[in-house]
Amino acid sequence: MLAAPVFAQNGDRAGEEQAPLPAHIVVPPAPVLTPEQEAATFKLAPGFRAELVAADPLLGDPVAMQFGPDGRLWVVEMRGYMPNPAAEGETDPVGVIAVLTDTDGDGRYDKRSVFADGLAMPRALALVGDGVLVAAPPQLWFMRDTDGDGKADARTEVANDYADLKNPEHNANGLMWAMDNWIYSANYTGRFRYLGDGKFQREATVTRGQWGISQDDTGRIFYNSNSDPLRHDPIPSAYLKRHSGFQAAGTNVAVVPSNLRIWPGRVTPGVNRGYRILDETGRITSMTAASGPVVYRGTLFPAEFRGDAFVPEPSANLIKRIKVQEKDGVVVGANAYEGTEFMTSTDERFRPVNLYNGPDGALYVVDFYRGLIQHRIYLTSFLRQQVEARGLAEGRGRGRIWRIVPEGAPRAKFDAGLAKQAPAALVAKLAAADGWVRDTAQRLLVERKDAAAVAPLRALATAAGQPALARVHALWTLDGFGGEALDRATVLAALGDADARVAAAAVRVGERFLKTPSDPVVLERTIALAARPEPALRLQLALTLGETREAKADTALAALVAAAAAQPFFTDAVVSGLAGREAAFIAGLAARAAAGATVGDVIATATAAALRTGQAARIDAVLSLVAAETMPAWARTAVVAGVKQFLPRSSDGRALKAFLPVEPKALVALAAGTGPDAAAVRPMLDQLKWPGKVGQGDPVRPLTAAETALFEQGKTQFAALCAACHQPNGQGLAGLAPSLVYSKWVLGDDRLLARIVLNGKVQENLVMPPWKAALDDQQIAAVLTFVRRSWGHEEDPVTPATVATARTATASRAEPFTDADLEDAARQLRRGRGPRPGGGGPGGAPGGEAGMRRPEGRDRNAETGNRN
Repeated sequence: MLAAPVFAQNGDRAGEEQAPLPAHIVVPPAPVLTPEQEAATFKLAPGFRAELVAADPLLGDPVAMQFGPDGRLWVVEMRGYMPNPAAEGETDPVGVIAVLTDTDGDGRYDKRSVFADGLAMPRALALVGDGVLVAAPPQLWFMRDTDGDGKADARTEVANDYADLKNPEHNANGLMWAMDNWIYSANYTGRFRYLGDGKFQREATVTRGQWGISQDDTGRIFYNSNSDPLRHDPIPSAYLKRHSGFQAAGTNVAVVPSNLRIWPGRVTPGVNRGYRILDETGRITSMTAASGPVVYRGTLFPAEFRGDAFVPEPSANLIKRIKVQEKDGVVVGANAYEGTEFMTSTDERFRPVNLYNGPDGALYVVDFYRGLIQHRIYLTSFLRQQVEARGLAEGRGRGRIWRIVPEGAPRAKFDAGLAKQAPAALVAKLAAADGWVRDTAQRLLVERKDAAAVAPLRALATAAGQPALARVHALWTLDGFGGEALDRATVLAALGDADARVAAAAVRVGERFLKTPSDPVVLERTIALAARPEPALRLQLALTLGETREAKADTALAALVAAAAAQPFFTDAVVSGLAGREAAFIAGLAARAAAGATVGDVIATATAAALRTGQAARIDAVLSLVAAETMPAWARTAVVAGVKQFLPRSSDGRALKAFLPVEPKALVALAAGTGPDAAAVRPMLDQLKWPGKVGQGDPVRPLTAAETALFEQGKTQFAALCAACHQPNGQGLAGLAPSLVYSKWVLGDDRLLARIVLNGKVQENLVMPPWKAALDDQQIAAVLTFVRRSWGHEEDPVTPATVATARTATASRAEPFTDADLEDAARQLRRGRGPRPGGGGPGGAPGGEAGMRRPEGRDRNAETGNRN
């Protein structure tokens, strides 16, 4: 292997030597194996075996799948992906949605039909109603077979922004029908609800992970990114957009550390940064390509496996089991094994990219089976040389589906008998032990909305003798019916359920009875649950009581804060529901609660949230509390702490000026006095700006008439294109988009800011999509002028010429920027020369503060690994 690349690749970093592997690392050949030969390379946890369910030539290049209620297997074949290291021909329309059938019942699929073909890089599917959602970038189609020949002949566009063909690694996928009857995706900011007759409702949501998505028995969503094995949403994301001034935590929370140790069964030189990240044995030691995870919800495995997460790592040819537990309301995970994994292979072409629960309680593995899985956008010269020297790009068009079962397990039975069940029989399936059966029965019932199912669903939801999870599913199924299916009597009965999972579900679905004016009995029963100690129930109560907007509910919420504020995510749950009521709630909480750090944190967080709204009346109401005679000293100090929390700092810790739309008279008066609060407020006032403040420095340069017109154009465009994620006040939304207010990129070099908007940007678990193709130079300049002159910003406008120059400089770049790229570009600009063609180098760990959509895990792909 050559130390210096012959041809530079997109993933190369300037000045970084890509040394060959040390001589002592012996790399075995990686020939294409038959399924039987590949099976011989597997090592599984004691007591388990892998069975072949389907294999080439029956299918090829599988990346996702779904079992139908009739036992047929629907498979997404991404046949175009990386046909060669240069990705030439990748977007050819060769992708397929295949349907496999086990005709003889022997537990192996033997018949293939094609539902849809001629697709460019399809990446996800979901069976819905009488059709199939198919992700074929950039469209999300609802496809139907209207003449019964098994092939799609009608399609309706559901979305036209569902991924693109430029960067397969950072695009939407997943399409999971969740317990709340919304269809969620990984790496996408929308969710969909099926309305019947081929119609869907769309709603904004946070972006989750990178590839793959799963849920647990209570509907909490799990996902990951390539170098971050497992994350989840402890709070349903819909609650987190209630407050425009508050970016609540509660989504994208790590279950395990991102550097969780892995133990491959073979050397792993075929990774992107193999010249730097391998241990002395030639193996990677942490995930670089974590893919579609699954929370195991079956009964075929021993009981201790239930609720654990399984995560495939295709670049390391393994599947990891993460032991998942919940402690004091926090989901935590750890390696289930030390020194080994649940499943490893010595076949370098074993590429597990997605995992699924099956109808029979088994674990199913989608094996992409190929040598080259790193996309060209991030490919390094080191990896390309590995690919070419060892023929890893050869042998495409293969693929396998594996069934993982305990030794002695019965033969696979794919048909769970759901397809033609009568309503009452489907309702009974909600009590099944296997999660796949419950989920599918719920989906079918909600899709059909048969009135004959309502009475048995109500009975099941309140049947103490039935499993608790059956009662949870019954509540959500009734909720999915809409209308009067979920009645008051059922909710009241479920609120009294002894199982906290059922009671929490009843609290959430019962919110329809708490809209102002609320049902007084439902409200009283809901409030009474605050006496129960279960963390999950208390967290849901904090979320739901914030929805009611009634004084009685706020009083109960204040009491709940005093009892449970130390619980993780509790403060976020409370403050997210206080929009417009911050001052009244703070005053009530101060009057009822005893001094304490956790209660004080709620007050401080609520104060900062009100200040970030930019609404003068709300800000004045909260700040006036420091002058209220009834305000206890500890609560006044908490409000002052909230002001400090509001004040921005740069990424290097420097204090930045903050803008208030109204003079903070109460703070000014407090600062004129004595005592620790007065001393704390004085430097804060130096950092604050407001209209009419004396001594604020030189006035900002007025915009010219042309610049004013550009600003107004940008204001309109921001409201139409950007505000849904970044919010009208620029404060962003947790899990969706960061704040633009006082962002170092917004206030910095406009040439870099233009590059960000053109190409997008990755940051931690967020991804901003590129706008290069959608907006012209004038439109981008207008939006950027607006954000640089709004929310207290006083920076110069951005000209269309600046954007045009940035567009030329990034013309050959397809990947989004990272902080490392932008810092590199900034250094070159300071030296008086523009960034090299394509912008900054594509490597580097993401981070920073610039505007971006949400989604997904850190892109250490550019740094360390491979991923589909």
